[in-house]
Amino acid sequence: MKSITLKKPGEHIGLAWALTLSFMFLALASTAGAQDADFIRPRQEGTFKARIGKPQIAQANVLGQFKGYEIAEVPGPAPMLSMGKAVAVDPAGNLWFVDSREDKAVRLNPRTLEMTEFGVPKGAAPYSVAVDSKGTVWMTAHGIEMLLELRPEEGVVVSHAPPTHGFLIHIRVDQRNDTVYFGQPGANKIVAYNRKSGFREFTIPTDNSGPGRIDIEPNGTVWFTELYANKIARLDPASGKIEEWEIPLKNSLPAFCRVDKSGVIWISEPMADAMQVFKDGKFIKTFKIPTVNSVVSTSIEDRDGAVWFTEGGWRGSSGGNKIGWLNPATGSVEEFVLPTLNAQPLGIAMDNDGGMWFEESTLGKLIRIKKSEVAKSQNTK
Repeated sequence: MKSITLKKPGEHIGLAWALTLSFMFLALASTAGAQDADFIRPRQEGTFKARIGKPQIAQANVLGQFKGYEIAEVPGPAPMLSMGKAVAVDPAGNLWFVDSREDKAVRLNPRTLEMTEFGVPKGAAPYSVAVDSKGTVWMTAHGIEMLLELRPEEGVVVSHAPPTHGFLIHIRVDQRNDTVYFGQPGANKIVAYNRKSGFREFTIPTDNSGPGRIDIEPNGTVWFTELYANKIARLDPASGKIEEWEIPLKNSLPAFCRVDKSGVIWISEPMADAMQVFKDGKFIKTFKIPTVNSVVSTSIEDRDGAVWFTEGGWRGSSGGNKIGWLNPATGSVEEFVLPTLNAQPLGIAMDNDGGMWFEESTLGKLIRIKKSEVAKSQNTK
């Protein structure tokens, strides 16, 4: 450092100011460095410290009764400005969902309604979420083309850059070996990631297919929809072979698929107001939704064999703004109207007690569907 010589009386004031400004500059630089370390850029790999919030207890507000179930609304931690596209369940029975705009994942205990926020790197904008057998939370950050790995017990987030450019959307985990699968529409691929073997890419035979939601059979076979090709597809990860079947209803835009406990594939088709059932290479049933422009999106089977589904939330559409109930044996469909317009219900999942949950993605809230006799004692007002 160059030495400074005082030549005139009072020049110590100038020196003091110079030193003060120097220290201010250093402090600002240090602060800026800390902020930069908390911010993630596109395809930036690294380990980041999660910002863990203080646990909060939510309160459920009962909306009504439907099919022997209580329908209740549970607010997420404020601010909750842009919920993601899924609800996931970890091995301990906690629910996980994300807020894209606030760069956070939220853990919810479905019995106590305790919520804990885990801030991921700023700029990540997590989109979809899944949890592996060890409790690691996986998220796609489609805008920055990254796969995020949140380790809640360690309080860290690890970012992984896929080999090929193309934004990441829906995600699922094979619980047998914790291999993570996600779609890359921009690259027309399904991509797998495993900690031991790294990334593996599977190119979809149909160009510009638009891979959508993913589900996985117990044997590891991967199923996914092709939005723009109007197809359902099956991936054998061992061989890399992908088979495709054209959906009979034209321009249905299949947005979601689910493998049920008997191995049947359920496909939601928002533009056809329908769900179709597929097994052994054949479409065996079609269930029409009574509401026109319902935008039927995600679905799940309850413990009594009925299928519950959301109407709305696909690509920001309000749709029917309902939750639907289907008896697969008779084809009977009944619907419950959500009281707030344009709630955009989406991403239904089941907790370990048989309760079902989905997001009201524009409201920053969750809906809980629980047997009425069980729900009475669980945080309702």
